[in-house]
Amino acid sequence: MRRTFRIAILLAGIPVIGAAGFIGAMWIREWRPAPVETVYALPRGETGDTLTTGDTLRIVSWNIGYAGLGDDMDFFYDGGTRMRTSAARTVENLNGIIDFLKREAYEKRADIILLQEVDFDSRRSYRMNEYDSIRAALPEYFGWRGLNYVTDFVPIPLTDPMGRVESGIAIFSRWRPETVTRYAYPGGFAFPMRLFNLKRCLLSMEIPVRTAADGTTGPVRTLYLNNTHNTAYDTGHLRSGELAFLNAFLAGKRYSVTLGDWNCNPPGYVPSRAAVEDEHFSPLPIDRNDFPPEMTFVYDPSTPTARYGYEPYDPAATTTTVLDFALCGPGIEPVAFETVDLGFKKSDHNPVVAVFVIR
Repeated sequence: MRRTFRIAILLAGIPVIGAAGFIGAMWIREWRPAPVETVYALPRGETGDTLTTGDTLRIVSWNIGYAGLGDDMDFFYDGGTRMRTSAARTVENLNGIIDFLKREAYEKRADIILLQEVDFDSRRSYRMNEYDSIRAALPEYFGWRGLNYVTDFVPIPLTDPMGRVESGIAIFSRWRPETVTRYAYPGGFAFPMRLFNLKRCLLSMEIPVRTAADGTTGPVRTLYLNNTHNTAYDTGHLRSGELAFLNAFLAGKRYSVTLGDWNCNPPGYVPSRAAVEDEHFSPLPIDRNDFPPEMTFVYDPSTPTARYGYEPYDPAATTTTVLDFALCGPGIEPVAFETVDLGFKKSDHNPVVAVFVIR
């Protein structure tokens, strides 16, 4: 009887020992990005591009949902059951995303393309390098990426784990900047959740700006073009810290444009009751008073930029909201801002297209 009891205790302890070993191995292998990382710096002796006041900026921003969150998908983090669609549908989504970006790039002459949730080597997107595929389709653009999700194995959902993830955000530009820098957002999930979660960042590109009246002899300022993808599934405290970081980072920067998926509602936007009361995801409303009055938030209130993923998309029923918008410094004048309604066919976000003038 005593032997049977000991065997039962041993068998009960095996899963605990296994889980502890798994957590330990993941901790040893944990990705620990630096607070500031130089992604690109103009080589010494080489000349990049310089913009002039009066120049127009046409910018496209899109969370492409790793080409796996089209209108057919329900997503387990949002209350659904799945974390990936079929391989064939993933390829179809990626091809559709590339087709849209090529039209924006070559027919409408976008200057900058900012993308979020781009997979480089992830099980959820069948190990396809989506960044390489998009960059190959845009040969006239320079390209840079910033990692924000690197982990060897995400064990959920248990029936079909997400597994390995290597993903992040990307900038594609017609202009050659002086630098591209990855800035880590402060805070993060507590141990052990941080081993399996995103470590968010801001990817910032710096380009010199001269005053038109002074020509090539005038003073040089810097335009900061920023790609952001803020935290989603937290109580709001991580997003609040990220917004405070952005406020401090942008302080005193006359020429700045920050675009991306904020996972927040912009000031003045009134979400639906269903969007606010959803038990899995609730956007953080940005308080206008948290940012200087000379900065401008720009968004399209007429068209939702994101849909909730608790079910495959139903235009008549699925909850939607606005998460993708811009924040401009005082030297940037918004001219146009449009959410392109693609019906969430290829991603759980619609792309946004913005036009600005440097003043």
